[in-house]
Amino acid sequence: MLLKDCTQIYTLGPQGTFSDEATQKVLKTGVRVTYTGTFSEALGKVTEDLGSAAVVPVENSVAGTVAQVQDSLVRNDLIILGEINLLIEYSLLANAKLDQIEVCFAHPQALEQSSGFITNNLGKAQNHFTRSNVDSGIRFLEAVDSGNKPVAAIVPATFAQENSKWRKASAIQDYQNNTTRFLVVRSRKSDEQLDYSRKKTSLLVEFMDDRSGLLYQLMSVFNLFNINLCRLESRPAKDTPWAYVFYVDFYNSADTEACLEVFNVSNFSYKVLGSYDLIN
Repeated sequence: MLLKDCTQIYTLGPQGTFSDEATQKVLKTGVRVTYTGTFSEALGKVTEDLGSAAVVPVENSVAGTVAQVQDSLVRNDLIILGEINLLIEYSLLANAKLDQIEVCFAHPQALEQSSGFITNNLGKAQNHFTRSNVDSGIRFLEAVDSGNKPVAAIVPATFAQENSKWRKASAIQDYQNNTTRFLVVRSRKSDEQLDYSRKKTSLLVEFMDDRSGLLYQLMSVFNLFNINLCRLESRPAKDTPWAYVFYVDFYNSADTEACLEVFNVSNFSYKVLGSYDLIN
């Protein structure tokens, strides 16, 4: 079972966020949800509570990787249990005409995913970053109640439906197929057993030296076993300036373990971050 022995799930709150919506897809009877203020906090809580899991976004089809989540997977020594793809739709709340708006409350991810609409319609507004998309709506309603200046907020479509009197625009995301990948993760066990019959595997790859052709060599191993990559991304190595590590996602095949065996005798090291299925 995906969440065997799990009694608690941490995810970004408050209730009604996209992270919460993704969490509901894996929630089972007897498991409680605890909301956190940031993605990093949710991942940190999992390391303290060994009977728990977290649901966090790792990549958006428009804005790309959620860097703090990707890095925290390694820093907190977590294992990926499953992936959830969620279609993301934003609406705009406002208490005045859009050309009069002075402040727009938005989560950084929401702002990036709807930057075209904001540039074209809220050019005069100052962006005030919030902790979540629902928090954006809460802060908007608080500002309206206090009689504040003309304000707006980028919120989930569900939040806008509940506050439709303030809704000025719907589906404001730049691309209508705007989709976010969420990961279900928990702390890695000392005797972790990975199942390569699952759909995908994620790796962290570090090179042991710095010379030309290393990336070509890495790709050649996957090509040798005819393994299909679905993501390759470099990230700063943190401990060495201008050195990089690579995150690789690929579709498993009957040759996955043989491919990893070749890595064991190569001049780069790797860590399996999880082997998992897509959750509908």
